Order: sequence, then C-alpha cells, then structure tokens
Amino acid sequence: SSLPNLGAATVAKVLVGLVQRLLRRDDTQLKLLLLCTVIATVGFAFPRLVWATYIGYSLIALLLTQVMVGSSNAPNWSDALYRGLGLMAVVTMWLWLLTPLELIYSGMPLALSWSVLVGWSVIRLVTRFASTKRVTEALLMGATAGYLHIGLAAGLVMSALETIQPGSFQPLEMANVGDSSVLASARLFSAINYYAFVCLTTVGFGDISPMLPLSRMVSVATSVAGPLYLAAVMGVLIGRFASSLDRQSRER
Repeated sequence: SSLPNLGAATVAKVLVGLVQRLLRRDDTQLKLLLLCTVIATVGFAFPRLVWATYIGYSLIALLLTQVMVGSSNAPNWSDALYRGLGLMAVVTMWLWLLTPLELIYSGMPLALSWSVLVGWSVIRLVTRFASTKRVTEALLMGATAGYLHIGLAAGLVMSALETIQPGSFQPLEMANVGDSSVLASARLFSAINYYAFVCLTTVGFGDISPMLPLSRMVSVATSVAGPLYLAAVMGVLIGRFASSLDRQSRER
C-alpha cells in the first residue's frame, strides 16, 4: 500500500513543481492577470453572479502582490510592503461585504487600501512593461488587464463610497435591507462599476452622476487615470516595437 501512496506523492510533487515553474514565467503571469480580470467583470452582465466579481477581485490582488511580485527588481522591503498591502486589500474587501449596511464606515479601509493598491500596481506594471525587450501577445494581454484593473478598482472604491455616503451617485439608491450585509445589496454595484468604466474611458453618457464632493473627486481621478495609463503604456509599447524593428533591420 505504500507504493501507491509514494507514487501519488511523487505525481503531486511533480505537478506542484510544474505549476510553480509556469507561474514564474512572465507571459503566464500576464495571461492569468487578464483571465482574473475577465472573471471580475462577470457580475457586470449577470448581476446574480456578482459573487464571481469579488472572487475575481481577490484573485487579481493575490496574483499581483503574491505571485507577480517575484519578477520585480524592487527592494525587498518594497516587495514585502506590497505583499502586505495586497493581503490587507483582500481582507478589507471581504470584511466590507460581510458587514451590515448600517456600519457605513466599514468601507473606509477598503477605499484606502484599494486606492493605494491600484496606483502602486499600475506603476509596477508599467515599469515591468518598460523592461521588456519586445512586444509579445502576453505583454498586450497584461497591458489590457492593467487598464481594466483601474476601472475595476475604481468601481470597487465607488461602491464602498456609496455605502459610506448614500446618495453619492444618482439616480442610484441603496435598498433598505435593514441588518443585511453589503453583499446582499451588491447588485446595485454592477451599475456603479459600469459608471466607473464610463469615467475611465471619458465617455460621459450622463445616466449616472456624482452628487457629493467625494464622489466627484473619485470620478475625476478615474477620468484622469484612464488617459494617463493609455499614454504611458502606448509610449512604452511603441518604443519597444520600434526598437525590435531596428534590431531586426541591423541583423539583416
């Protein structure tokens, strides 16, 4: 009976080693980041599956701060602080989702941690893109995921803001659900996430409007972050593509 157990343990060890090697590859990490981002957008189209959105948020934060952090050239103290921020962001999100709506200030730690996390993550992603030698399919996927990550994080912060200051976004209204948790009324947040991407892309349909000073500030910050990210990433991608063409012409 020990032989089958030994064989199973060996297979498990080989599989774990294979997964670890795959996760160390830059292209695999960037593709996984886009996959997790797509999972987080499921709740937009299907509000009943809004729980999948928050699982996607958790996967994005953990992938960025616990897996992809190993490929950075940042100091050890910076990586350790970044890892801790990722764990704190996941914990604060789930605490906010599971607390009653009447505890309005439970969303403040979430808003602060995710605002810092998205800013730091974007800086690290753009730095990572700039260090690559050529434009690849995985790099384009990672750049797309980074842009969507800004919109997702903005939607999460705006959702927390709506629970902290009800009426921040009109004509949306939080349902009167008594002692129910935030997650019980999370279907409203799909509309707020939609509004976050409207701000990110600077479309401005006008069907949802920020009414309070803090919600207006977050909306403006999101509208500024979107074009800045596109400008930075497009500059990096065009520069890398031009340099790769130059190298190819020299080799010929």
